[in-house]
Amino acid sequence: MNNQVKVFNNEVEIGVRILIILQAIYPKSFDVEMINYYDYFILHTKDIGGNESLHADVPNRFGELVVKRDLIRSSLTLLITKNLVELKYTDNGIEYIATENTTPFLDTLSEKYIDHLNKNIKWVCSRFKDYSYEEIKMYVDKNKEKWGSELSYCTAGLTNE
Repeated sequence: MNNQVKVFNNEVEIGVRILIILQAIYPKSFDVEMINYYDYFILHTKDIGGNESLHADVPNRFGELVVKRDLIRSSLTLLITKNLVELKYTDNGIEYIATENTTPFLDTLSEKYIDHLNKNIKWVCSRFKDYSYEEIKMYVDKNKEKWGSELSYCTAGLTNE
């Protein structure tokens, strides 16, 4: 059994970011994919036309979207057990929504990282306020190679561009 504690990219860290996202969009709800996109956006604002990103612009960073899906699901399960997030069954499938406990919980956090995330989510929400789910997905698909996708790094110099 592995008893190591992950300091970064664990259920609690991702969970806090999920809460910040769901609080910002309330009373709307998001599915796992939209949470994943918004999580990427608030960490990598420079990729979507914003100021300096909160996390480094490392090669292959777009791969975060694939890697984090299971972690987001685990984080959502944790948040549901703590009554910070609720399931919402919609015509589009299962979505997640903030509860009445989300804001009071987030109000107890006062770290600079949280402040930066809150600033970023406000900007991201403003940036994508008129986008539908399909338009955001198309935007991500169109731009992923610019954001350090594995394909763009693996093929650099191998094609006649």
